[in-house]
Amino acid sequence: MKKLKPITPFLIVSLILGVLLLFLFINYTFNDNNGGNALGGTIAFLGLIILLFIMLVERIIVSFKIINIYLVYIIEALILLGVSIYIYNNGFSIG
Repeated sequence: MKKLKPITPFLIVSLILGVLLLFLFINYTFNDNNGGNALGGTIAFLGLIILLFIMLVERIIVSFKIINIYLVYIIEALILLGVSIYIYNNGFSIG
């Protein structure tokens, strides 16, 4: 039986953000397509593509056996904490 790759904090956050970006892309591109909202849909789609690329790189790194998975957990948790603190202090804005 093949062992599954571990689930990391970044994977969970990326899946949640991916679903949110996909919803925003569909909503702003097809439903609420007027003026700046169409641009918002395009930006959401580009963000989804970038997020999927980052997830792919992260999954490749996790699949290597030479890297300790707990070190990956700690690094990803610190990155997510830093991003959360930055967004809390400066707000979230696209553009």
